[in-house]
Amino acid sequence: MPNVGSYYFSNTELSIITSLFIYRCGTAEQITYMIQPELAKNLTIKKDEVKGYSGRTKYIARLLHNLAERNLVTTMKTPHSMRLIYFLTQEGLNCAYTILGIEEHSASFASGWSGDFGYFDYHLYKPSVERFMHHNLSVNFHIQMLYYASFKNFHYEFIDNRYASREFTLVKEGRKMKRFFRPDGEFKINDIYHYWIEIDMSTERGEKLADKFESYRDYLDVITEGIPFSEMNETPHTIIFHSSAIYIAARWKSVLNAFMTKMIHFTGLINFRLTNNSTLEHAVVAELSREEHQNKVLKNLQFYLMKEEGFLGLPDTRSQKPNFIKLLPSDEKALGWSPNIIIVDKSDGTKQILLFERFEGMESIGLARILDFNKKFKYLEIGKAEHIKEIIPVLYFFDVVPNTQSYTMTSIENDLRGVFNKLILHDAKNNLWLDGNDQRLIQTNPLMYRC
Repeated sequence: MPNVGSYYFSNTELSIITSLFIYRCGTAEQITYMIQPELAKNLTIKKDEVKGYSGRTKYIARLLHNLAERNLVTTMKTPHSMRLIYFLTQEGLNCAYTILGIEEHSASFASGWSGDFGYFDYHLYKPSVERFMHHNLSVNFHIQMLYYASFKNFHYEFIDNRYASREFTLVKEGRKMKRFFRPDGEFKINDIYHYWIEIDMSTERGEKLADKFESYRDYLDVITEGIPFSEMNETPHTIIFHSSAIYIAARWKSVLNAFMTKMIHFTGLINFRLTNNSTLEHAVVAELSREEHQNKVLKNLQFYLMKEEGFLGLPDTRSQKPNFIKLLPSDEKALGWSPNIIIVDKSDGTKQILLFERFEGMESIGLARILDFNKKFKYLEIGKAEHIKEIIPVLYFFDVVPNTQSYTMTSIENDLRGVFNKLILHDAKNNLWLDGNDQRLIQTNPLMYRC
């Protein structure tokens, strides 16, 4: 049994102390899942409250009881839970620091990633009773993600708000003002895809919700000053709002409106996604499969491009790795992102652009980029070509048919209504093409459908 100071611990007890240090608190069942996330099938807050303990959880509960008797773990009850919530005492926290080799001075230098943990005073570690439901939803989110990672074979890592918070200086009207950027945390998938996480209790409305995104924009304005956003390698490119709402369609309109209103020039660079317990798995699959889905679109397009002449883009249809047309570097720099386009020759000698963007579930990037490209088009070199007369938006999806009215009653409704009058939807999974206005199946070559 490992020896930590005057204490002797089993390996499972060490895992319990380490898990409580990382997550800050949890029920016996949640702690079981922290240690063995592969057991956490179909975890929800409701089921966590009502179902009986498994044999493994009973064992963890006994160890927690033993640690409590040694004054290393203590408990609290909340008005929202029938079960004990466990967290470390001051002595237990000191043990965790010893176990993890954390020095007292390390808090200001620690990143939180890959075991680089920091030293925090006990009042910053101890969970808040008042914000327990918010924290509990966060714990369940990370457990769910670790569960998906266990059977979808990806690596998942997260840091909480203690590490993700940043102090920055904002200059407005010639005055320097100290500001704090405080997301609820960050997480990474396979150390490649990087996200900010906001735990949404569905209580913020109007100005308070808008202020959250204004804080994101102010922070991004400061750290990207003089630097292209694409070169910000350590900056997440997606914000995840994980909501307590069971039915999130109505919530989507509120948060999308706030995001699009306040993020302004970052809406085409940063994706925004809304999830809840029931939609999280689909969102994970969508994020893991983004390149696979785009490649499926390209494969579907090859059939039509080989079928008849009159297209620019995918010039070598025999290639095993086709791609969309690349814009001039100056145009991509002006946009800040790389659009997926094909150019179609019309019978009257003019051309039109088909702009392909993803819309998989409740995410913003496809809508935002279509708007951004249309607004900036006439200022781009490609937009100065008089023979290009029209931009046709194509939203592609894989599993969930987009609700193209999900932007109604938001700040972008009028702009999108004008852009989407010739919208095409593409079911990449089944290679189906649909009219975006009435979802009628397109039976002809979809690339010529709007000619």
